[in-house]
Amino acid sequence: MAFLIFYARGMHALRRLLAQRGILDPLDRWAARSPAGLWFRSLFSVLDFEDFRLLDTPWWVLTASRKVDDFLAQTPRARVFEWGSGASTVWLSQRSEHVVSIESDVDWGSRGTAALNPNAKLVLVDTPRQRLPESLRSRRIGFRKFDYRNYVDAIDGLQGDFDLIVIDGRAREACLSKALGRLAKNGMVVFDNTNRRRYHAEIRRHRTKLTVSNHMGLTPIVLWPSMTSLIQLREN
Repeated sequence: MAFLIFYARGMHALRRLLAQRGILDPLDRWAARSPAGLWFRSLFSVLDFEDFRLLDTPWWVLTASRKVDDFLAQTPRARVFEWGSGASTVWLSQRSEHVVSIESDVDWGSRGTAALNPNAKLVLVDTPRQRLPESLRSRRIGFRKFDYRNYVDAIDGLQGDFDLIVIDGRAREACLSKALGRLAKNGMVVFDNTNRRRYHAEIRRHRTKLTVSNHMGLTPIVLWPSMTSLIQLREN
């Protein structure tokens, strides 16, 4: 984490220098018309929510983001549910009728609240330390001591199905099982970072009833490729 903070400070300093030299505006224009430009410009937004939000992109593989953008354009009055808030919450609220985003990190969630449109709601969910055998934990290092049962089950307190469900937070394997039971007809699940073996394995567990489109490639902010999977239920 110390390296990431040091790296972010360096990129922010470079961004200020580019702005002083009149180079940042051309980069912004390049980002608006080119996926490569968007990716390059996003590198200067690491750990800067406000700057990244202005780029109008979620933190998913860029080709997957374009597919989701097309899907929402063809889905009037879309209802969206999201595990894991961020710039994606703002982006989704600009393209759908209603968004509910579940967040477990109070500090991170508070950053995004002020930027939300009126049709978006961010719900902070308590994740206590594990105490019971049935506690639901995340397998991510640094988060394993918390119980994410309330976080995953938050969708149960909402009525109706959702046209789009995003899995981009904690305990994602458990979130997928919940999501598949709450999809509207022709709905879509966005499952991010599925290059991770445990996520890929969870998708395979449901493979007989799913249609999966995997998008591997450039992802905003990071220097290495990632994978975002777009998932739909097969028609019977």
